[in-house]
Amino acid sequence: MLMDIISICVLGVFAVLSSLALRKYNGEISALLIISAVVLMSLLAVPVLSSLFDSVRDLTSAANIKNEYISILIKSLGVCYITQISVDICRENGSQSVASQIEIAGKLIILLMAIPVYSDLIALIYDFLQ
Repeated sequence: MLMDIISICVLGVFAVLSSLALRKYNGEISALLIISAVVLMSLLAVPVLSSLFDSVRDLTSAANIKNEYISILIKSLGVCYITQISVDICRENGSQSVASQIEIAGKLIILLMAIPVYSDLIALIYDFLQ
């Protein structure tokens, strides 16, 4: 795992420095270099994600946690990461208002996804009070 993050970080730093050097000569090539590096870094992270999902699956089966809760958690994390990447791209390109709207939409989607957890929690509290 340590080598995975080292590889990803080295690739990222190399891509950014190369992009900065190329930007003054050809902006399009610079942008393509960054996009290619992001795709490659994402592909390098896939094995880490699969081992993470395996670990979470083992922990939840040992703790008798509903699979629905874990599914909501993983989907929420996905929404968080996608939202954050989109917001960072918008802010980097000077679109603060678009970034703010994406943040609000991401938060609302996570809230909507968590409704089953809230409903089970309210039912548990209701049963406890009875």
